[in-house]
Amino acid sequence: MNTVLVDVTDLVEFLQRQESVSGVQRVVAEVAPLLGGFAPTEFVVLDRHRGVFVALSPEEVSTLIARGARAQSSATRAELAQEAKTVLDRARSADSVDMTGGVTLVFLGALWINDALMMAARLAHLQEAAIVSLLYDLTPVMEEGHTAAVNRLFERYLNLVLHCADRVPAISQSSRRDFEDYARSRGLVVPQGIATGLPCGLSPNDRDLTKAPWPRDYALFVGTVEARKDHIIAFRAWRQLIEKFGAGNVPDLVCIGRLGWHASEFLREYVTTGGLDGKVSLLSSSVPDEELAQFYHHAEFTVYPSRYEGWGLPVSESLAFGKVPVAARNSSLPEAGGDLAVYFETGDPISLAEAVEVNVLNQDRRSELEERIRTTSLNAVTWEDVAEQMAAEIARAQWRSPVFPNLELGREYVLSVGQPPPDEGYADQYLDHLTHEGLTPMLRQPWGEQEIETIDAAVIGTFGSPQTWGYEIRPGAFAEFRFSRPCDGPLVLLVATRSMPGKSRIEASGPGGPVFEEVYLGSVVTLPVGDGREGEAAQVRLSVTDASDSIEGFLGIRSFVVLGEEDASARIVALESAAEALRQELDFITGTRSWKLTEPLRKWKGRGA
Repeated sequence: MNTVLVDVTDLVEFLQRQESVSGVQRVVAEVAPLLGGFAPTEFVVLDRHRGVFVALSPEEVSTLIARGARAQSSATRAELAQEAKTVLDRARSADSVDMTGGVTLVFLGALWINDALMMAARLAHLQEAAIVSLLYDLTPVMEEGHTAAVNRLFERYLNLVLHCADRVPAISQSSRRDFEDYARSRGLVVPQGIATGLPCGLSPNDRDLTKAPWPRDYALFVGTVEARKDHIIAFRAWRQLIEKFGAGNVPDLVCIGRLGWHASEFLREYVTTGGLDGKVSLLSSSVPDEELAQFYHHAEFTVYPSRYEGWGLPVSESLAFGKVPVAARNSSLPEAGGDLAVYFETGDPISLAEAVEVNVLNQDRRSELEERIRTTSLNAVTWEDVAEQMAAEIARAQWRSPVFPNLELGREYVLSVGQPPPDEGYADQYLDHLTHEGLTPMLRQPWGEQEIETIDAAVIGTFGSPQTWGYEIRPGAFAEFRFSRPCDGPLVLLVATRSMPGKSRIEASGPGGPVFEEVYLGSVVTLPVGDGREGEAAQVRLSVTDASDSIEGFLGIRSFVVLGEEDASARIVALESAAEALRQELDFITGTRSWKLTEPLRKWKGRGA
């Protein structure tokens, strides 16, 4: 049986910030400690600096996982934050985990928001680790309202799991269907996986619920303040209810959740109306579980107008506390609420207001619904059930052969994230973009639409966190370029390095033979790929052996291009671009105050002016 490694990077980094776990982190905190009951399991975190996984010690596992941030845990936020910081600091110099020889690497958390983690997952797959990734939802694909950076990361995540993961279980049938539809729409094979379902993240068991957390009657809305959660719909429904029944006959609406993105419409109306003169309140600081449980227990009912969910933990939690959830009818929310929730039409404040009026402002009707919740057996999923299902998925996982991406001959692929062009109304700035920032480093090609999925599959290595300009390769680290040959005949790979003072020693190996060079930073590295037929796999590994003469201690790579070995004209253009970049670097250095002040010393030492 494979060695099982469970990545907990997402949870550990979250705990370091001393925030209350919710959503994804809640799932990791509850499921991770249970997996060891089904098979020997190690827990690992990513060292972002080196791009490698490091195992947690038994003591760290005891504090962060076994006790951790689980419901009813005795560990304080401060204690967990200190231990999390210690783990992440230790990881920077600890021995990395060997991913070869039969390993299954499991991702329970938010793999998609950590580009360094996704790159490390690709490297593990290259080293023949089987990948299992728990899918939560396809929100950036199905819903607007996320930042461009999040959308880009999520596309990279989907490409990663579609090509590298063997099992992709989902937390709901809805999410699993969305994933399958997404894959089929792109003509891709769908990795297998089940739908686990989720229990409620918070329950009333063994808690002191006597203290009322709010001075008046209130309805509760738990969720990150972002466009998808549709706080604006709840806000406008409350305005309608107040206008119809009067403020004294409508409970307050208490919204609990940290601030997310694209919620300006709700926040603007919330601030300008004084929260509808105090009837709507927002608690955006981190609310601990004990206090959140009190809010659930003393609420009249809950509302959840989210436009799209992977599950909908606040709906499950509402039912666990015996409260009627009024939820939008979409995605997985009917799975979470079953026939015990009250539903309304997504995005319609009138429909929400009517559902509240008919079902929960009416005391007799609400009591009837609460009694049905109390007496109905939900056949609720437990965390043990989820862990058992995940363990079965882990046992089924096998390594998938890697895909060698197709690269276009003569096209330069840039490793950095391009800046959007300036407003065309500023002609001087737009022209400067077209003639400088908007061109690739070597061949001066227009950036165009960069295929980040192709680049992710073509360049794999131990980079650490990607930089805005590209990837860094430190001594002992490597970049492996892997692709399907675009044509017959001998090829070369040109790699643009980042311009900065110093030089590094490199080694390269591949079908074109070994390379041992000392390269000046900012120059172009030429790597032979050797001869072959179109469609055959090709790969070249570039390693840094010494960067002590580099001012920052690494070799930075910015872009790469595959050329025919005889394509002298393109190679000349690339070398000329590198020479120009080095000249600009030199001009900058010689224009600095420190260079001018040290001129007498350089003359005395015989090093020129």
